[in-house]
Amino acid sequence: MRTINMQNLLEKYKIDVEYIKDFIGNDPVEIQETFYERGILLDNFDNMTLKEIKEFLAIEKELSEHLHSIKMNYPLLYDKIIEPQNEKLKTKLIHIFTDS
Repeated sequence: MRTINMQNLLEKYKIDVEYIKDFIGNDPVEIQETFYERGILLDNFDNMTLKEIKEFLAIEKELSEHLHSIKMNYPLLYDKIIEPQNEKLKTKLIHIFTDS
């Protein structure tokens, strides 16, 4: 089984999110790939270090600026992938804050 290097995945995710505005309306495959990476990060969220969580949340803040455009251009992708990921992230953050 291949070990996931979280730092490399975070770096790739960060780059993809930086350029996501260029993909909206042009490259739905790249947008799907970005959210595939996000899903892997969310699946491994509990194994992240505090530094990695902070980095992930900073990337999420930038991503949030584009979610409305993504929802308007790709409603099926938003409903089937992004919204469940948003709920998963929300649950994980609630868990962190209530257990601290």
